[in-house]
Amino acid sequence: MMERTVQILSYETVHKGFYPKSVLRLRHSLFRGGLSAEVSRDVLELGAASVVLPYDPRTDSILLVEQFRIAPYLMDEEPWLLEAIAGRAEDGEAADVAAAREAREEANIELTALARAGIGYPSPGGLKELTTIFVGCCNLAGVDGGVHGAADESEDIRVRVIAVDEALAMAASGTLRALSALVALYWLALHRADLRRRWA
Repeated sequence: MMERTVQILSYETVHKGFYPKSVLRLRHSLFRGGLSAEVSRDVLELGAASVVLPYDPRTDSILLVEQFRIAPYLMDEEPWLLEAIAGRAEDGEAADVAAAREAREEANIELTALARAGIGYPSPGGLKELTTIFVGCCNLAGVDGGVHGAADESEDIRVRVIAVDEALAMAASGTLRALSALVALYWLALHRADLRRRWA
């Protein structure tokens, strides 16, 4: 087995905005042996994040949030994206606590149970973010169409309640395009019967 080595030559923060950016100069082990030449990598420093897809097992429906997103605007004709609830964890905040807090901020709902659907890096080539994805049990009666979000973050978030089968059809057609929501939704599809037994 190859020895895996990373030599950090420099690590500089070049931007301290909402998404801090660093530039690293480094060398790393090669599969063929030895070390690479010096390479430079840009990294957006986001830290830990939580995603939660609220699910009501009584109605077999989920909650998605809809908001304007700059990246789809720059790449696509439709910048209002349907997503699962998501946000960065505050310093020292556990992933499940962050998920519950974001559910209150973005949709004004309380989660009564959480199931972890996955944990991973959404874009490991340049995004320093470890995301924990949950499906959360909640009562979605009467919440469709509400507008929420944190004013100090300029959030303008509309809540959409959708039947799971309709959401799966949207995923299959490509109209549901937020990857974290797709991960949560496909996990829910695999565990739907069990969650309905446990949570209904």
